[in-house]
Amino acid sequence: MWHKYSSSLIYNFLILCALFGFSNNAGIMKPLKDKANVGIFSMSSNDYKKYSEKIGLYYLNDDVEILTVDNFKSELYGNKRAWIIEFYNAWCGFCQRFAPSWKQFATDIKDWKGLVGVGAIDCSDETNTAICREFEIMGYPTLKYFHEMYEEGATNLGLNIKTGGDAAAHKRVLLHTIMDEQTADRGKMFPTLQPFTGSLKDLFTLDNDLAFLVVQQNVSDYVGQEVMMDLHKVKNVNVRYILKNETVLVTKFGVTSFPALVVINKDETHQLLDVKAKAESIKNAIQKYLYPHKTTNSNEELIINREDKHSQNVVNFLDERERARLKDKIKRMGDVVFQMDLESTLRYSLKHEVGLVKEITDERLQALKNYINVLYKYFPFGRNGKLFLHDLKEFVWYKTAVKGSDIANFLKHAEMENQLVFSSPLGQWLGCKGSADNYRGYTCGMWKLFHYLTVNAADEAVGSNPRVVLEAMHGYIKSFFGCYDCSQHFQDLARRRALSNVSSWDDSVLWLWSAHNEVNKRLSGDETEDPEYPKYQFPSKVNCPRCYTKENTWNIPEIFYYLKHVYTSINVRYIGSDTRILHLGLDGSPEYKSEPGFFKTVDTAFCFILYLACFMFILVLIYLFSKRGYKKKAYLHDIHGKV
Repeated sequence: MWHKYSSSLIYNFLILCALFGFSNNAGIMKPLKDKANVGIFSMSSNDYKKYSEKIGLYYLNDDVEILTVDNFKSELYGNKRAWIIEFYNAWCGFCQRFAPSWKQFATDIKDWKGLVGVGAIDCSDETNTAICREFEIMGYPTLKYFHEMYEEGATNLGLNIKTGGDAAAHKRVLLHTIMDEQTADRGKMFPTLQPFTGSLKDLFTLDNDLAFLVVQQNVSDYVGQEVMMDLHKVKNVNVRYILKNETVLVTKFGVTSFPALVVINKDETHQLLDVKAKAESIKNAIQKYLYPHKTTNSNEELIINREDKHSQNVVNFLDERERARLKDKIKRMGDVVFQMDLESTLRYSLKHEVGLVKEITDERLQALKNYINVLYKYFPFGRNGKLFLHDLKEFVWYKTAVKGSDIANFLKHAEMENQLVFSSPLGQWLGCKGSADNYRGYTCGMWKLFHYLTVNAADEAVGSNPRVVLEAMHGYIKSFFGCYDCSQHFQDLARRRALSNVSSWDDSVLWLWSAHNEVNKRLSGDETEDPEYPKYQFPSKVNCPRCYTKENTWNIPEIFYYLKHVYTSINVRYIGSDTRILHLGLDGSPEYKSEPGFFKTVDTAFCFILYLACFMFILVLIYLFSKRGYKKKAYLHDIHGKV
């Protein structure tokens, strides 16, 4: 009982002192946007790039060519070679799993570099947003093929192609695309990848007196096509392939197993070489045959050394001790919500996801309206932030179509310093900061945001639909969430867990908790997991021992109480945020000034004296009640005597 009274009094005292500016004067919550503050939150993305060889998910010395807003169009338009480009998002878990195969794919086909470039552009980088919006990128990763001499135009958005499961699959997809391009009378700089169907004489010209024929069962084996692409630079040698159904030639060459390799001289004498099933074996066989004949230019490597080395040495440009202290402090705080993380999540969602859509209509527009509506109702903004969300809601509410760029511009205006909307630095994370840029961040922030919204909606419990936040979350993830794989998983989860059957405000809080733990279980140990922040079933026993029964099962009532405590509005932490922006007066002026003054000192002192007096008064009351004994009630017969 004493613990409840004292903790409540102390907490309320701190809240009032924060409102009067006491904590800022004491240096407890100095805004990190102040120029005097130098540390982890003042580092821009450009500073990071100066000291690191890694941009997004790729290193500068990868065989993947890194594209940005500065070089994208100059590389793409009017180029004599084709491009296959990955549009990705650095925080997207599926993109992180996809990146190694894309790197290997680029390395495997670097012999083709003069014919087709393998590129990647990070849509999570704010500077690339306009490019990703222009090419209508709505899911990550998105692969697009651009043929040679590509021209700029409103409808020229590239050819969407499927993502393969590994480097070999990417290669097959590209070869198939090139063959389709050649059918459409493009891709003439590539070797002719259609099966050879002519006579043996057609294999020879004045420039070559040696030919190799790969014999394979089907076009979709892609062995011959791959060998042709790998050896396209070799002079005076013609490499083609035929199919098993060319029975006359197959019989003539004595081929009985596939694939096979036949070397043919100009006089049509031939020799069947011993090869294995893979294209690499066939290339090695050609290499061994050619070197004695000195057909290959000595300066031209037939087989490329594919060693993939990364220089991951990053200059230590931050004060490691400062960063370590901050990280340790945040970890010790346990399950907490930071204003900085909530604001960064909101900004990223509107600018980099909603803002990328060219035109938002129909179901997607309704999802946007629902999302903005719950933000307006429950997001922990100050006065100017609420006005921003109100104006944004009014902007979209009665429209039948909205441009994503309009939403991004709306946000960009709100981010101007004189608007006093956001209290935290742009693009920074605190509780959701991962051990590397591609860990946690936005995905962590989305979970924090919607946990916060469900709890605060349940606290108010206004309206007849307790699923209002969950439905807004489902609609947003379905319509805007960039990680396509993650979006599909969440939609499946919503169906399996019957989101539509949630019937109370409290159940909405618990539904999201249970769904989050299912996702944590699925991703635990995954390659996208931050090694410094492994995924676990939350809350942990350390943070909430009462959330577990003696049988080590969930104690649902205690979990509900814990979630309501962690995600309630009064428990949001403001480290790194300028609390003055969050507590602007109704007239738009600050409720307090940062400089100490007489009235501030008097107000703070009065606040302290008032709470001390209340505390002492409660002590006296408790003492009196504890000393009060039982007194027998007086009756008339006690006064007049018994009859």
